[in-house]
Amino acid sequence: MIDRYGRPLEDLRVTLTHVCNFSCFFCHMEGEGSQTIEGLTPEQIGLVSKVATEFGVKSVKLTGGEPTLRRDLAEVISTIKSTGVREVSMTTNGFLLPAIAGKLKDAGLDRINISLHALTREKFKEVTGVDGLDRVVIGIREVKNHGFKPIKLNYVLTKRNHDEAKKIIEFSEQNEIDELHLIELHPVGLGKSSFTYHESMRNLEEEIARMAVKSEIRSKHFRPRYVLPSGLVIEIVKPYANPIFCAGCNRVRLTVDGKLKTCLYRDDKEIDVMYALTANSLALEERLELLRHAFEVAISIREPNFKYMMNLESQQA
Repeated sequence: MIDRYGRPLEDLRVTLTHVCNFSCFFCHMEGEGSQTIEGLTPEQIGLVSKVATEFGVKSVKLTGGEPTLRRDLAEVISTIKSTGVREVSMTTNGFLLPAIAGKLKDAGLDRINISLHALTREKFKEVTGVDGLDRVVIGIREVKNHGFKPIKLNYVLTKRNHDEAKKIIEFSEQNEIDELHLIELHPVGLGKSSFTYHESMRNLEEEIARMAVKSEIRSKHFRPRYVLPSGLVIEIVKPYANPIFCAGCNRVRLTVDGKLKTCLYRDDKEIDVMYALTANSLALEERLELLRHAFEVAISIREPNFKYMMNLESQQA
């Protein structure tokens, strides 16, 4: 399906929980807030995923909070896989991966993004609130041992950890990581109150571009990608500084409390689907039909956040 701005719907991002065992000072909380909610069941997530595939969704990304804190995570993964979704991936802080990586692989998880915001123990603890660097590094190596491909690392650049960027790049090369995402701090969730720590990525990106043997622009969010001589791919994610970032958005979100959220930044473009997920008095096909209608509405109301911001500025001028 294509929205009215010509953007296809290809990706469903599912928040499994708001609970997290880290306390990163810039967490965007998937734009949902921090209230503790039990979350949707594997069956409910599976119903939404099934309908999503009918509208062109090819991949599902599991996120949080911290998704590995869900004890039924393997069941969630296998249920989504059974709906015909081409790829199931997950974003995690990596702390629990040493114990569960194999189980997740067996359940059908295809790939993993692991957050790594510092490689100095003191700095890691300052950013995340947890002295967990060693376990995260072990988790990264464990997913490699279980054959996950590609493995991607996420690093959020801020004034508090900018001196870790080159260490992260070197670590990625030395450990044969497939991709490193350098992510700009943006004003969502805790990022609103900590945005004074925003650091421009311009100088870092220019330095990477000089080292690169190849560069391209990814269609998703129009993200610049650079290939280093080592083979490491570095992707620059600038949701705040890239004016055409939203024009390349291909995702819709399923919130922890059962809403289709069409934009990370906005709460006024959501469709509540909990009735379809909990109305056991309805036949399965009736519930699926309600979800289909919800997706149709969600696609019709999707719009780029950058356009929304420009409209606000013009109204205030």
